[in-house]
Amino acid sequence: MELLYNFKDYLYDNEKSEKTVSSYISDIKQFFKFYSGKVSDIDKKVIRQYTAYLQSNFAIKTANRKLVSLHQFIEYLNEEEEMNISVKIKQLKVSNQNFIDVMIENSDVRRMVKAAEEKNDIRAVAIMYTLFYTGARVSELLQIKVDDVDRNSVYILGKGNKYRELLIPKKLKDVLNEYKTERNKGIHKCPNLFVGQRGPINRQTVHNMLKYYAGQAHFIDKTLVHAHSFRHLYAQNLAKLHVPPVVISQLLGHSLNVTGLYMQNSKKDLLKIINKMDIKDNF
Repeated sequence: MELLYNFKDYLYDNEKSEKTVSSYISDIKQFFKFYSGKVSDIDKKVIRQYTAYLQSNFAIKTANRKLVSLHQFIEYLNEEEEMNISVKIKQLKVSNQNFIDVMIENSDVRRMVKAAEEKNDIRAVAIMYTLFYTGARVSELLQIKVDDVDRNSVYILGKGNKYRELLIPKKLKDVLNEYKTERNKGIHKCPNLFVGQRGPINRQTVHNMLKYYAGQAHFIDKTLVHAHSFRHLYAQNLAKLHVPPVVISQLLGHSLNVTGLYMQNSKKDLLKIINKMDIKDNF
């Protein structure tokens, strides 16, 4: 269909990524499997029927993505092909129920750490401790340098290309220093703390390591184990210690509103709070 080829060029001209273009084209092809009439005859009734079809056959997120693709296609038809298709495409509403996903527990982390210790994988232990005690994102974890280990905090580039302060409690320092000693026996000269044989590790290495030790620990749902699940657990553990939500947001590096800014805790107080957590025990 010539219109699809032209639509593809239109998307590229509007600097859409290869992945986005491929997704849009696939969605529009599916639309034309549903609708076999003339393009110029697309009207409110067609859109209403197609929306109902999507709602019955796809998850809401998928259906909404397909509706976005169709909206973009109709914009193209009106702008470039000079058609006058007067329809509004509304996405399906999603109820905001704020359910908390099933997540890993402290006992899962303890068993994963034990499995790594049994294999003398000090780096894996250090990574899991860092995720547990800092709530860091993977991109933040990988920025930690060797010289940061003995500090109480380190500035790292976080989400939104903004720097934030990552606190390093004593319980974490002890493990990082143990790993650092072992790490320095190698020939690594790069400043990054977490390295492999070829230099700094990447997020895939962290991902694979967590999945591996989830499997070694047994009876852990591996689909729940990823670096971000440690971040959720970190927030949950702080809440158990009766840390106010605004302080948890502060420790996670979220932007604070004006009220939050006035409530910021001192670094010393925050480190005391984090040190109350213990990866080896319930608290």
